[in-house]
Amino acid sequence: MVDTRKLDALIVVSQGDIIKVLSLLRNHGFQTKVFPTPPGLFPGCSLSIAVSSNVVDSVLVLLKQHNVEVMYSALCDENPVKSFYD
Repeated sequence: MVDTRKLDALIVVSQGDIIKVLSLLRNHGFQTKVFPTPPGLFPGCSLSIAVSSNVVDSVLVLLKQHNVEVMYSALCDENPVKSFYD
C-alpha cells in the first residue's frame, strides 16, 4: 500500500500513456498513486500520477528515456491526493 501522505508532486501524461507510465514507474520501484488531476492545477479532464518530490527528477528522466511526453509536472505545497479527496 502506498503512503499517499508522502506523494507531493504531480505528473500529467496523456490518458493513452497512463497505464504504461504507471507500470514503468512501479517496475522501477517508485511509489505512485493515480487520481483525477485537480482542476485548479491543469485544465481539462485528465489523470495525474502522484509521486514523492524527492524522486520527481528521477521519474522525469525515466519517462524521457522511454519517450513519454509529460504534459505537466508540479511540486505541490500540500498533498494533492489528500486535497482532492477532502
